[in-house]
Amino acid sequence: MTEAADHAPTPLVAPPAALMPTSPMTGQAAGRRRRLRLPIAAVLVAGFGTLMLAAVASVLILGLSSAGRNTFALLNDKADLAIDNVVVRVRHQLDPARDQITYLNRLIESGKLDPDDPEAMRDTLRGALAATPQVTGIGFAPLNQIMTRAGRINGEMVESTLDLSASPEMTAAMAEARDRQGPFWVEPMWSPEVKTTLLTVRMGVRRDDRFIGMLIVGVSIGDLSRFLSELYVDEGLSAFVLYGREHVLAHQALRYKEFDFSDHGGGLPLPRIDQVDDPVLASLWRNSRPADTFAIPGRNSANAEVVEIGDDSHLFLLRTLEGYGAQPWTVGINYRLDEVGVEVERLWTTGLVGFGILLVSVGAALWIGRAISRQIARLAAAAASVSALDFRGAPTLPDSRFRELANAADAFNSMVAGLRWFETYVPKGLVLRLIRRSAQGGGTSGLVSEERQVTVMFTDIRGFSTLAEDLGAAETAALLNSHFTLLATCIEAEGGTVDKFIGDAIMAFWGAPEVQHDHAARALRAARAMALALRADNAKRIAVGLPAVRIRVGLHSGPVVVGNIGSASRINYTIVGDSVNTAARIEELGTAMQGDAEIIVLVGATTAAESGGCVPLSPLGPQRLRGRSGRVEVFRLDA
Repeated sequence: MTEAADHAPTPLVAPPAALMPTSPMTGQAAGRRRRLRLPIAAVLVAGFGTLMLAAVASVLILGLSSAGRNTFALLNDKADLAIDNVVVRVRHQLDPARDQITYLNRLIESGKLDPDDPEAMRDTLRGALAATPQVTGIGFAPLNQIMTRAGRINGEMVESTLDLSASPEMTAAMAEARDRQGPFWVEPMWSPEVKTTLLTVRMGVRRDDRFIGMLIVGVSIGDLSRFLSELYVDEGLSAFVLYGREHVLAHQALRYKEFDFSDHGGGLPLPRIDQVDDPVLASLWRNSRPADTFAIPGRNSANAEVVEIGDDSHLFLLRTLEGYGAQPWTVGINYRLDEVGVEVERLWTTGLVGFGILLVSVGAALWIGRAISRQIARLAAAAASVSALDFRGAPTLPDSRFRELANAADAFNSMVAGLRWFETYVPKGLVLRLIRRSAQGGGTSGLVSEERQVTVMFTDIRGFSTLAEDLGAAETAALLNSHFTLLATCIEAEGGTVDKFIGDAIMAFWGAPEVQHDHAARALRAARAMALALRADNAKRIAVGLPAVRIRVGLHSGPVVVGNIGSASRINYTIVGDSVNTAARIEELGTAMQGDAEIIVLVGATTAAESGGCVPLSPLGPQRLRGRSGRVEVFRLDA
């Protein structure tokens, strides 16, 4: 990667011709190997096939006889695990709120967070809210009862202050917080701002043993229902959480229903069990009878109730959940009792599948014998691809039932997979140089570190946490992969090197490993191409109802150390130096200047001077960068 390729790559393995017989003796040996394959296939069919037939048949018979006795016990175990999962889901949704309020209390009590600094308090509350997507709102009320808060309303994060000095409810809440130690949950309360019922945990804040205020963290019961609905237990199974006997905290049907408890007359702002469109749940306490014969084994036994609805019988498993207020909660699941018949049908299906496996196993033995020759041919073809450094074209070798061939295939596949990843993580030119050097008996000693004049680029997605807060892990990864591909294409088209991906950011540079005297112009052209590509991609996103992606880009040119940086066991070909830090700080500067623009590209004075005027730039004057004493002349790309 640090110099041009001067020689053709030395093959790492012998070419295919080297595997062909070159003498009569070799041909005879090959012939003997071919003649020996037929007995191996015969042994597989007559020997291993027969043993497999006897072993699988005996296991199948014993398994079916015992499975019938174990079916009901397994159903009970499954139900017990299901209700355990519901409890875990509920705690996973609510415990972060308690942990967050404890963390904020430590910050204030230790003096790291000053509650008299409104800006610091707002920033901390906003950061805490962003870090816990389960939480709907966080607030701090000092003794004057003018609360500083941050919350989510219609998917947007908002901050505000609220004067509750005249509120008797807040006065009573402050008095309760003064008298209690640690976080404590209170009764559900209606929030007119977000128009939903909140589960709130509160905690008195003290500094030097003096009560100075109260922290409040709220979780929407709508979020709890949506979170609970993601739990997959089994077809026909429903999960719920009750507050007392008549009110519902969470139910998967509540995802689609909205209740207005603005005028609940002092009662609980929660729907009753007859308001959640679940007639089975509505009949829980009216038409139920104890399920005396249904015992859940294990240490987490649950109460069981059977509800008859017409000709259908439903089994309810109920467990008390404490620790979230004075009123214990009831966590439950229900499913149809006729699901047991499905399990019996599965036993018969298992028997038929087992018999089919017997037939397939005997046929597989014959197929393996014929596949041995094909395995060797595949290995030779794959070796030829690797010898030509065509890692992507090298086929993946299938597994073999013979140890030697299986070990050879595994080792070869692992080697090719490593080379593919190596080629992905490191620019291909560097890969080819390292492989040629290794094949010639050398190492990587020629890739020495040196000082080089380069242009460094940093990109970052604006508001990525907000953009990704409603996305799952797979959707977030897909968004980042698509975004990185879009930008990396523009970078590589101008001969740039993508150094690394840092969260939602990219670090890239020009001028290394190949010397590029026009590195500044290349970087600016790449930034302009990124702006065009991003706008086109945002137009497609907006057309399908997705939010636009907005990014900041910072460019700076200067001297860096480029080369192998790392330990003796692991190194990276990268750049280090003050120019890298300056580029990152210039990118950060765009936070306050971007406004509603989809992309803002800020350029250091050195980059602007060395670009030769290849793109239009507008001067922004000297700017102060974070962590630097002086000011830096900054330009903005007119893209």
